[in-house]
Amino acid sequence: MTEHNYNELTDTELSQLASSGNMSAIETIYRRHYPLMLNFGMKYYADAEFVKDCIQDLFVKLICHPALFRHVEFVRSWLLISLKNIMFDRLKSVKPSSSLDEVPFMTLEEDIMTIAQTEELDDEQVKDRRNLAKAFKLLGGSQRMAVYLHFVRGLSHKEVAALLDMNVQSSRNLLSRAISKLRKNMFTLMMLLTI
Repeated sequence: MTEHNYNELTDTELSQLASSGNMSAIETIYRRHYPLMLNFGMKYYADAEFVKDCIQDLFVKLICHPALFRHVEFVRSWLLISLKNIMFDRLKSVKPSSSLDEVPFMTLEEDIMTIAQTEELDDEQVKDRRNLAKAFKLLGGSQRMAVYLHFVRGLSHKEVAALLDMNVQSSRNLLSRAISKLRKNMFTLMMLLTI
């Protein structure tokens, strides 16, 4: 199978091949999900080198133990959970009292402003994006993570639920509450700006 053919495979097909030690499948999974893992890790801990090291540790572990890929239903969320666990373990070894859950999930302001610049938005649209970023900061940590994973990174409801360790309906409810709160926060911000 050529490299081009591996790129055409689904995550599930790749994980099945990877579980038997197929290095090309593991490499394809790595290349496909590296940007997502890096961005996700940076939302928790703003040290790119630390996050890159954790991603490398994860894939060294997967190369050494490819059977870990067996029975993986949602590859993206499984990789993110695994990365989060490795980051937690490394932080705990450096600072025993630290926990990744104590580290707030960062805001989307950088992502929103980067998108605004690439889309060449006018001043009013940029202002709206800034207000969205401010409203996003007012959400709780799991709400921010759910919105980020589903709407920015495109994970399905099942993947978000797996990553947040909840059932799919709870994940949907969390997203629904987050969107309602975002709307309310945006409305409040708009009212404050007009005063």
